[in-house]
Amino acid sequence: MILPQEFYFNDTTSVAKSLLGKVLHIQTTGQEFRARIVETEAYLGVIDPACHTFGNKKTPRTKSMYMDGGHSYVYMIYGMYFCLNFVTRTSEHPEAVLIRGLEPLPSDPDIKKKNIKTNGPGKLCKHYHITKALDGVCLWKKKSPLFVSDDNFKVSAKNIIARPRIGVDYAGEAAAWPLRFYIADNVYVSKK
Repeated sequence: MILPQEFYFNDTTSVAKSLLGKVLHIQTTGQEFRARIVETEAYLGVIDPACHTFGNKKTPRTKSMYMDGGHSYVYMIYGMYFCLNFVTRTSEHPEAVLIRGLEPLPSDPDIKKKNIKTNGPGKLCKHYHITKALDGVCLWKKKSPLFVSDDNFKVSAKNIIARPRIGVDYAGEAAAWPLRFYIADNVYVSKK
């Protein structure tokens, strides 16, 4: 079942946790890849110094953050890596969830390759050919190049680990907020 747009309208922290175990469908190279979401980070918009929209900052880069929940927000870091986010809430609350780790599923065309690197936001975008061209796409339509489904895979609350986000030391006290969530003991989770 494809997650409806309304799923993304919920509290961003709840969405970040609820996405764990869901399946991301990626159609970027003429074939469909499927991967389980195993690590996320919540970014809380205008009140969050680690978020691109902190202080209600509006730039061409953050345009997709001001869409209603259920759209992608793809941006480049370090001039070489893309990062995939899912916009949450509504256009009045520019918040998002960063997808940090994906576990390729057995149906993935690349599953037989050794050393698939999808344990980090830049690595997973590189592997799945996710670029700025996928910024602003809807995540709740099967014809979209990116959409998310629920295959009834269960992640128990005791298997969800909460830690501070990675790479946001500049955000002052917000750097310590436990808004990074991942499935315990999954090999596709970032090492840090």
